Amino acid sequence: MTKFVKHRDLLFSTLAEINSLIIAGNDKKIIIERLLDCSLTVLDAERVHLLELSEAGIVRYTKSRNLGSVSDLKIQTIEDTANLRNWVMKEGDESRNYQKGEELAFDVPALADQYLEDVSANRTIISAPLVAKRSMFGLLLAIHRDDGTIYTAEDINLITVLANHAAIAVENALLYQKLEKDAITDGLTSVYNYRYLISSLEAETKRARRFKQSFSFVMLDVDNLKSYNDERGHIGGSQALKEIASLVVDNCREIDLVCKYGGDEFGILLPQTGIEGATKVTRRVLRAVARHRFNNENPGLLTCSAGISAFPRDGQTVSDLISAADKALYQAKRSGKNMVLTTEDLIEELTE
Repeated sequence: MTKFVKHRDLLFSTLAEINSLIIAGNDKKIIIERLLDCSLTVLDAERVHLLELSEAGIVRYTKSRNLGSVSDLKIQTIEDTANLRNWVMKEGDESRNYQKGEELAFDVPALADQYLEDVSANRTIISAPLVAKRSMFGLLLAIHRDDGTIYTAEDINLITVLANHAAIAVENALLYQKLEKDAITDGLTSVYNYRYLISSLEAETKRARRFKQSFSFVMLDVDNLKSYNDERGHIGGSQALKEIASLVVDNCREIDLVCKYGGDEFGILLPQTGIEGATKVTRRVLRAVARHRFNNENPGLLTCSAGISAFPRDGQTVSDLISAADKALYQAKRSGKNMVLTTEDLIEELTE
C-alpha cells in the first residue's frame, strides 16, 4: 500500500477542513497549524516547518513529534538575512527530477542547520514552495526521522500538494483578514470607521455599566477645513485629514480608540478614563495639530476643537454620550475654536 493511499483519507479530510476554516473566517495561525499536523503524519516526519516570507521579516511555524506526542505550534520570527532569503528562494525554485535509486532529499546547508533547529547530517529534508499568483511567499519543509529511511518521489508529490494548498489557504486567510479590516477602517485616514466606533461604544458602555466604571468620549472637529479646501483643493484637504488622523493617533494612548466620525470629525473612546484624564489627552492632541506644518506652511493653518462627555454622568446610552460631546464641541467652536470644552463647562483656550 503506497503512502498516498494509506494517508489519503487524512489528506482529503484535512484539505476539506481547511476550506471550511477559510470560509468560516478563521485566522491564519489555525489554518497553518492544521496543515502542519497533516504534514507530520502523511510525510512520516519528525518535524515540519513553514517559513513565511513577508516585508516584516521571516516567520517560522513549527510542529514536531517525539515518541508519538505532537508538540504545540511554535511561532518564531527569525533573523531575516539576505543569505537566508536567497536560500529559501533557491529551494523554492529548484526542480528535483526523480530517478529510480536516487535520494531526493537535498543536502542540508549550514543555513538550514542554523534556522531549522538541530538538523543533523544524517537526517533528510524535502521542501516545496508556497506560490500564489506566481509569487513565492514561503516554503514548506519536512525533516525525516533518523531511521535510515529516505524520502521518495511520492513524498515529493505529497509535500507539493500540501504546499500548494497551504499557499491558497494562507492567501485566502490574509485576504479575509484584509476584507475584515477594510470593513471597519476608514479608507482615507486608515483609522477605524463610524460603524466600528458605534459598536465599540456600545461594548464599552455595557462593560462599564457591569463593572461600575467610567469612560470618556471625545468629539473632535477640524477648524477651517472648508477654507483650506477652497485655497488648496480637495486633494490638499484630504491629505490634511490624513495627517490629522495620524497626529490624533500618535498623541493618544495605546488603549484609546480613534475613529472617523464624519467628514471632518473624529471620535475618540478613552476607556476607564474620567473627564480630567480625557481633557489632558485631548489638549495634547489639539496642541499637536496646532503646531503641525500642513503643506509645509506655517503652524496654525488648521486647528481642531473638541467636546468631551463621560459615562455615566453625561448619559447611560451611546446616543446620549455622543449628543453631550457634540453639544460641548459646538460650544467650543462658537467660543473661538482651537478649544477643549467638557460637559462641566471647563473651557480652556490653548496657548503656544
